[in-house]
Amino acid sequence: MPGQDASTVLPCELLRDGERLFDASMWCLGRDVLCPEGNLLARRGLVRHARPEGVEGQSAYTVDLPGGGRLVLWGFGVLCECGEAVFVPRDGFSPRILEAAPARPPFRACDLGPWREPATAEERRSARAGLVSLAGWLAGHEEWVARELGPDWRRTCLAARRKAAPVAAEALATAWRRLGSRIRSLDSGFNACNAPVSGA
Repeated sequence: MPGQDASTVLPCELLRDGERLFDASMWCLGRDVLCPEGNLLARRGLVRHARPEGVEGQSAYTVDLPGGGRLVLWGFGVLCECGEAVFVPRDGFSPRILEAAPARPPFRACDLGPWREPATAEERRSARAGLVSLAGWLAGHEEWVARELGPDWRRTCLAARRKAAPVAAEALATAWRRLGSRIRSLDSGFNACNAPVSGA
């Protein structure tokens, strides 16, 4: 059924919770790049694809997922290449299905290629699988940041936002694990790329 929106992928409450958490985490990822102790995404092993001089857009960071697949992160959203290519724009938690994963990370959202809202039951399951993979990776990233820098760095990041944080800095990882578990529970038997999520 073309024209259906993200509310057919996630119930309204989950969509709202995901939007607030995703917005906070995207802010934090941007702060991690600017960390005074060095770019934390690079330190964690993500590969930076720098925007060439004179080209509009934003640099991309890529990371392989433990169970297969890959995430591509930009300031404007995240692409989960995990079965279907699922793009989650920063301005919401509404997954879009790309016709094909780009061969190289582009630098602008408009260069991701044709996309559509998940319309069939299978596409909605694929979109949710992408969201679960993203939630698991973000939870793992927050756990890594806490181990590497302690809780103060994330508190500093969230304090610099103009919006109130949806959860306390030390609760971000748990919040992502819980959200991933809630999304996973909407479908029985599908596998997210990054395998079981513990601590939910």
